[in-house]
Amino acid sequence: METIPFELIYDYLADFLESVEWSKETLTEVGSTLIRRTAWESDPAYTRKASYNSRAVLEAKLHALYTLVQHHSEIADSLDYTPLLPHIRTYDEECTDTVLYLLACTGDLQYMQLIEQEAARFPDIPLDEYRKELTFRAEKKA
Repeated sequence: METIPFELIYDYLADFLESVEWSKETLTEVGSTLIRRTAWESDPAYTRKASYNSRAVLEAKLHALYTLVQHHSEIADSLDYTPLLPHIRTYDEECTDTVLYLLACTGDLQYMQLIEQEAARFPDIPLDEYRKELTFRAEKKA
């Protein structure tokens, strides 16, 4: 019997999230669950024990979150990313880039310093885009 890798399941979820028409509450709950699961997947104590490619699963979960926010922008400021923040320094460039984009989409200016700090670790991360996105969404909320 062939098994489906965990990361592929989250890739399927990302595809599904592109077109789903759920309520804001349901979308927020899905996003919140993904954030909690991603934070758990990010814990180094867990990743050492994983019997599968936990980095690939982490990337797939973050991609699903990215897709959710891209296609359902009305929930972007409803999600709480604080469970991810203790682990952000352990992320590679791709994962950091995704998390910084998600933080920018919240419109919460408290994230500006963190975005600037973490983007400085990777010169290819589009810091100016994230500053503009964060500022635009903050102004829109005001």
